[in-house]
Amino acid sequence: MFRRLGSLLVVAGALSAVPAATAAYPTPFALQGGTVLPNLDGSLQFTASKAGAGTRVTAMDKQDSIVMSRTIPGAFGIARLTQNGLVGGLFHDGSAFVLQNVGLQSTSRFMIVGASDLVPRTTISLRGAFGFDALSPDGSKLYLIQHTSTQDVQHYIVRAYDLKARKLLPGRVADKSQRSWVMQGFAVDRVTSADGRWVYTLYANPGGYPFVHALDTVRGVAHCVGVPWRGSENEPWDMRLALRVDGTSLAVNRKSGAGFVAIDLANWKISYLDGSSG
Repeated sequence: MFRRLGSLLVVAGALSAVPAATAAYPTPFALQGGTVLPNLDGSLQFTASKAGAGTRVTAMDKQDSIVMSRTIPGAFGIARLTQNGLVGGLFHDGSAFVLQNVGLQSTSRFMIVGASDLVPRTTISLRGAFGFDALSPDGSKLYLIQHTSTQDVQHYIVRAYDLKARKLLPGRVADKSQRSWVMQGFAVDRVTSADGRWVYTLYANPGGYPFVHALDTVRGVAHCVGVPWRGSENEPWDMRLALRVDGTSLAVNRKSGAGFVAIDLANWKISYLDGSSG
């Protein structure tokens, strides 16, 4: 049986910067230990664990038997993306996966590891506090969350890294129709379109409305949809996303499973599913 999501976490100095009232971590961050990243068909699970000054990357089968293992230099872990424990980093074709450095550092490092042999393919080093966000379906672009600083984890921008040219692209990936939009808050849940192009992330925003960040990983653009909310500030932390099979709409559901709002993905308009207005 596959191991459940672990909780061994090293985020040096970062947790103290998160408001206690949110009970949240500054995602994305790297996990070592029992956390697993499944391959495409679920036949293997990848883990990263501390091995002295390095990291032991392991692939195990469904019976938790080790299929292969390799120690790589540096402290890396699997990226946890959301408050509800979703992890990520696997390429859409399953050929490789991304590890990121442990802790929130002023210089960030990422390593791309082959899924078939666990051999490091690329190491990326960037000045600034970055975390893994998403990949384009063809594996040509890596999307990253760039925090304002190691002391301010709630405010951030989305950046794109060209894996072929091996360089961070200038500017931010933002909603061009809402230039004044400030990205802040904590990722709660995420869903991805079947073709890997669109990544939808629900953010809780203490002191403001929750919102959905829709990232087009092919074009490198984004759209933000604010969700007017008058209830308890804690409830958005338990909400979940559900994408229609045909990809035409996205539902934001309450913890009970009851629908709260639906977002039309053709025009980004919101309709309330429970008769309320927030």
